[in-house]
Amino acid sequence: MEKTNKKIIAIAVILSLITALLIYVYLSRSTVVVVPEIEYVTVYAAARTIPARTQISVSDIKQVNIAKELLNTNAVTDPDKITGKYTLQSIMEGELIRSERLGNEDSMYASYMVPEGTRAVSMNITEQTNVSNLVRPGDFVDLVVSFQEEDDAEGVIYPRITRMILQNVQVLALGQDVMLSSDKLDEPPATVTLAIKVQDVEKFVYASEFGIIRLALRPMGDDSVTGTQGTLRSDVTGNRGTYYKEPDEAE
Repeated sequence: MEKTNKKIIAIAVILSLITALLIYVYLSRSTVVVVPEIEYVTVYAAARTIPARTQISVSDIKQVNIAKELLNTNAVTDPDKITGKYTLQSIMEGELIRSERLGNEDSMYASYMVPEGTRAVSMNITEQTNVSNLVRPGDFVDLVVSFQEEDDAEGVIYPRITRMILQNVQVLALGQDVMLSSDKLDEPPATVTLAIKVQDVEKFVYASEFGIIRLALRPMGDDSVTGTQGTLRSDVTGNRGTYYKEPDEAE
């Protein structure tokens, strides 16, 4: 009986050693996952929304650390290459500052500011058409035009209509100034210069010559486009009018 117990104990010890050996071999062959260390780089973002054609100061930017693998190749990493520069376009608060959004003072000349595919075209404005003079260079506006009733030589009548003809149009200048501040204007500008797409220049000129144009200021960062068919008098009043026939002189 004693010999039998010793055999059982010996077998148990051997099995334990085999189990331990198998566990060791398994663990030694298992893949060790090494989490790579994330490398961060310092870049700069806008501390506030910076309007277009604004000279950037130290207080306009803030330091941000991001993973190097997420770094945009055009993101500026040297603050000295940002401060003193001018914004070619509006930069939203928190947006990383990229080199293509910056320019020197020479970049503020009118021809440098006209976006590719557009033309700079001016129109006369009043305080009413210019949204109470709230519009500034770098803003984006919609153009709403009203036409009076008109008939042509063939007797075709074009009804009085108001329609939004152009949307998301960039304001390049007010008067001759391309860098107006947000302060109240000493003298209301007489003209506004807009960046009109080449294919829309004729439409814009026609509207400014034969219609009454008003500017509608868009929210910062809103580039949505809304479809519109225009508005007639009946759309506003709900009254489509009453047909009136001149009485016959013989009567």
